Amino acid sequence: MLEPGERLRSPCNPLLPGLGFCDPHVRMAPDGRILIYATHDFAPENKDYEMHDWWIWSTRDLEEWTFEGALRPEDTAIGRPMRSCWATDALLAEGRCWWYLSDGPDRIRVMHGAGPTGPWRDGGSEPLVDKSLVSSGARDPHVFADDDGSEWLLFGTWDFYLARLAPDRVSFPAPPQRLEIRNPQGPYGPGRTDDKPSLHRHGGYYHLTWGCYAARSRGLTGPYDCDGCFFDPALAERPFAEAKQFFHDRHGSFFIHHGRWYFIGNDFSRSGAAPCFRDSIIVPIEYRPDGRIAPARLARSWR
Repeated sequence: MLEPGERLRSPCNPLLPGLGFCDPHVRMAPDGRILIYATHDFAPENKDYEMHDWWIWSTRDLEEWTFEGALRPEDTAIGRPMRSCWATDALLAEGRCWWYLSDGPDRIRVMHGAGPTGPWRDGGSEPLVDKSLVSSGARDPHVFADDDGSEWLLFGTWDFYLARLAPDRVSFPAPPQRLEIRNPQGPYGPGRTDDKPSLHRHGGYYHLTWGCYAARSRGLTGPYDCDGCFFDPALAERPFAEAKQFFHDRHGSFFIHHGRWYFIGNDFSRSGAAPCFRDSIIVPIEYRPDGRIAPARLARSWR
């Protein structure tokens, strides 16, 4: 059992191996810490996705990691233990935190923190998003702050939805809108995406990603043109290139550290890792002159 403040040294890939640390979303704290809001696969014996809580970790150098704490669904408006504490992300602003949680596959809830690691109070008894708002699953929230100061929540399964957050950050001034993706691809073949969406901006483009697949648009609301997968097994070191599910479930996010772009996401390459008990990896990211994400190389070292 991890205790808040506990430190672990993990200077290479996979990160924090064997803990079930997965679905990582990175946020930069005002004090310089890199905060990771993540899910937690419960046990190596999991036969399905079984997650009993959400985790926060921090690091300053991507080598030493501090466990900042966990949040259990019984301590939210959910009010009971559950096994489907799916993906999560956070918005840090004005010294406070809004933590967006997947309440299973069909709802998104919000917790409000006095700081980036709490203490927490519920952002409302009702979900911010439920499946009645959209045509597919309402899960896997991702927060995107645009250059004009607007703040958005991205989420969805197969179809991705984008909604502008109101100033209270726990409501929408207008309904979520479905993003158009032209010629989508994903781990399940042409014409399909996945869940686990993420957004970042680089070089005049908005990059919409789902796992290790990406699409670009000049405008936030699209349409987006799919660029395919940005992971290449031919560039990967062993054992990463030999992972049985090389293209699957690479849930993660993009961030900048010391002026360089990185992707942090799920991995299955470690002996003992499995689809329902995952690790995470960090991968340096480069961009081609035409704006596309260049093929990325998975290796033990993220440097």
